[in-house]
Amino acid sequence: MSHTSSIKNILIVDDDPIARMLAKRNLEIAGFKGSIITADNGLVGFDVLKNSTHDFVVLLDFHMPELDGVGMLKKLKEHDMKPPVFMLSSSILSQNQNMCLSFPWVEDFMVKPIDQQKTKQILEFAQNYVGA
Repeated sequence: MSHTSSIKNILIVDDDPIARMLAKRNLEIAGFKGSIITADNGLVGFDVLKNSTHDFVVLLDFHMPELDGVGMLKKLKEHDMKPPVFMLSSSILSQNQNMCLSFPWVEDFMVKPIDQQKTKQILEFAQNYVGA
């Protein structure tokens, strides 16, 4: 049975501190009132999700050191964790987009920079999330 419940937590996983700060700022400007947590690579992001009891929408960078976006998606799959993910990348290569979108819980693949329109799309998703 599905139900609608607003997600109150967003996890931004990006190795670029400026990209993390801008994404967080855009979310705040757009009116997000929940918790925004940031991680500088996929290992840290995975640990946040693994050790939390809260639901998150994840903004996940494609290219990162240590554990990139696809590596984090694979790690989530191995642990049967499927938070809604919005992939972020400066890459416009269709093979990168297709690889990410092959994971059913990846909601969208967005090309950086994330502007107010894309931020609004993410917030609308979080507010109208339908979970199992």
